[in-house]
Amino acid sequence: MRAAKTPPAPSPRLLQMHHQGSFPINDLTPLQKGKACQNCRRRKVKCDAVKPICFQCSRYPTAFSDCEYTEDGPSLSETLEEQISLLRARIEELERPGFRQQSTSTSQITSSNTLALGPYFHLLHASGTALNTANSTPTELPFIVLQALAHNFIHIAPRCGFFLDPQAFHDAITAIDGPDLPPVLLNVMYLWGIHLSEDPRIMGYEPAFLAHALRSTAGSLSGTHPRRILHSIQASVLLAYYFLRHSRFLEAKFHITAAVSVALSTGLHRIRAPHGSDSDSADVRVVSDMVAPTKDMREEGERIGAFWSVLQVHNRFASNSSYGYVPTALTIDTPWPLDIADYVERPHLLPQQSSGTVAKFLWDVPDDATSSAALYAKAGILYEEATRLGEHCRSGNLSPNDPKFTALDRKINAFTPTLPSIQSQRMLVVHTLAHCATIQLHDPLVNTCVGSRTNTLIAARAVVDIIVQTDIPKLGLIDPVIAPLWTATALALIAEINHQHHEDRKSTTAEELKDCVNTIIATMGLSAPFCHLMAAQLEAVRRAYEGVQGDRDPNGIRP
Repeated sequence: MRAAKTPPAPSPRLLQMHHQGSFPINDLTPLQKGKACQNCRRRKVKCDAVKPICFQCSRYPTAFSDCEYTEDGPSLSETLEEQISLLRARIEELERPGFRQQSTSTSQITSSNTLALGPYFHLLHASGTALNTANSTPTELPFIVLQALAHNFIHIAPRCGFFLDPQAFHDAITAIDGPDLPPVLLNVMYLWGIHLSEDPRIMGYEPAFLAHALRSTAGSLSGTHPRRILHSIQASVLLAYYFLRHSRFLEAKFHITAAVSVALSTGLHRIRAPHGSDSDSADVRVVSDMVAPTKDMREEGERIGAFWSVLQVHNRFASNSSYGYVPTALTIDTPWPLDIADYVERPHLLPQQSSGTVAKFLWDVPDDATSSAALYAKAGILYEEATRLGEHCRSGNLSPNDPKFTALDRKINAFTPTLPSIQSQRMLVVHTLAHCATIQLHDPLVNTCVGSRTNTLIAARAVVDIIVQTDIPKLGLIDPVIAPLWTATALALIAEINHQHHEDRKSTTAEELKDCVNTIIATMGLSAPFCHLMAAQLEAVRRAYEGVQGDRDPNGIRP
């Protein structure tokens, strides 16, 4: 959930300088070359080199919160800029077969381009005292361990954006003559397997396997494997989920950008689109020629699943940050996804032609897409659209009487009751997304509109009811998207508690709402030890709750 647009508080150091009546910038002793922070060097202003944030950056905390120094190696910003340049080279290779920029070739990893692997690999590469696990390769682990890692991954794969056919993937991994998969997929799979392991001896390999996974993604599009496009997208989506679980949003953004770029460049958003449609652009046709025609329905299903997986991880990230990449005017023709087995067993469920899939859904044009995969995609679309319109309401650019607002509100209210009962983690997320779409749409108006306040409270209580009625631990690994959803729900309840407190309403309602918040906190606490994102969101909820307990207004805190 996006942060409320409240003015940032001045840093304590800035306040201290203000009260002293002086700003010591002019009295700075000249720094040694290269000691200034990256922002000050770019702006060509004096820097006092105070960590974690220098005086110049503390004056503008919103614009220059990323005060970084490069004396101990490349900064995260420099690393990401290098990764972005590699991404551009990858797209260039895709669009112009045979073209390769010498300056960004990633066929070999040397000390000159290890930046592409991120600061963690840089430190491992530069450290002469690293543990053996930090320098290990997949081939150094026993085969039985690698098989166990693969099993760990396959077990949770659908919960982290995996869209390839699971049976075919399993067969490729267990092939007698070795895995028939490129290094990029094997490395990311092993990384996830290690991440999920509870054995400290295995978890010690995680930094090294992360480095191998990042290295292999750099040249994944330049290989010769006929399925390299899908493999590259799959690796990027898996890495995006990995970094989201670790609350490493800049790195997640990079891999989401990579996946979106390749998916759109290869025309995965217009599968089964009518020939000659507006979306059938020349640029897309040229790049799409690199993607071989599908051999069967299974392969087409993988491509459909690839697009929706990319869109879903993009929307989940964009809805909880200021990040936006997919053009709002993009026409999505690809049909709603089926559950993976249905592409082969029930191919008639796919339309012969498909156009304006998302637009028709939002316009309330009926369709027959009721698979769990389609419902997950639809719930995500509603949540993203509600977040977008809710932000317009928050900024005063949209009224609750606007036709766009009322139409989306009706759509959400009509969609939610049609959902099947919760029998899987995916349906848990679908139900939660649908109710949180209502929260996202109405929450910005709770202080001015009684109807929005009521709708927000009803939706928040519905989410808590879902938690109470579902055996969450039995579902296993939690989809990271659920963390900000539970946080949004808790903060909506906390805001209502605060409203009732200031209205001096003496009723049992406030105590009931506190019980709801405690339920969410307890449930988030189950996953927090295993998911950094959940832990961070849980801390935000606890801080807001303590604010209410201490009679402080929590409305400025949002995930």
